[in-house]
Amino acid sequence: MSAAAKAVQAAATAAKPRGKVGIIVSAGMMPKMVKVRVPTPVWNEHLRKYFHRHIDVLSHDERSACRTGDVVRILPIERASKLKRHMVAEVISPFGTGERIPIETPEELEERMNARRTARAENRAEKIAAKQATIEATKKAKREKYEKNLAAKEGNAAVDAAGEEKPPS
Repeated sequence: MSAAAKAVQAAATAAKPRGKVGIIVSAGMMPKMVKVRVPTPVWNEHLRKYFHRHIDVLSHDERSACRTGDVVRILPIERASKLKRHMVAEVISPFGTGERIPIETPEELEERMNARRTARAENRAEKIAAKQATIEATKKAKREKYEKNLAAKEGNAAVDAAGEEKPPS
C-alpha cells in the first residue's frame, strides 16, 4: 500500500466515531433496548496469547431498528437508565435483508435529550413559582388574620378603658 493510500485510510478511520463494535444478541425483547456482545481480547501471559472474552452491553436503540445478528458500533452516552450507558451509533453489517428503519444518530439523540432537559427545567420552574405563590398567599392570610386579631384586641382595650362592661366570651 502506498503512503497516500495509508494516509487516506488513517484519515477515514480517524473521522469515524470512536466506540465499541459488537454483535446484537438480543433485540425486540425490551422496548428501545438491545443487548450487544462486545468481544474483548485478554492477554494470557503464561501462554503468551490473546483469548477472546466478551462483555454484554445494554444499548439504547430509539427506533427499535436493530435485529439480532447485526454488527453495530455503540457509543457511550449519559446514563439512560439503570443499566443502559451506550447507544447504537450505526449498523456496520445488517443481518438478513429487507427494509430497515434508519438508526437515530448521536446528534438527534443529543437534540432530543436537550429538549427533554429544557422541558424538565421549565416544569421545575413552574412548580417552584406555584409553590412560592402558595407560600406568599399563606403568609398574607396569616398577616391579615394577625392584624384583624390585633385590631380586635385594641378595640376591646379601648372599650375597657372607657369603663363599659365587656360581654362574657
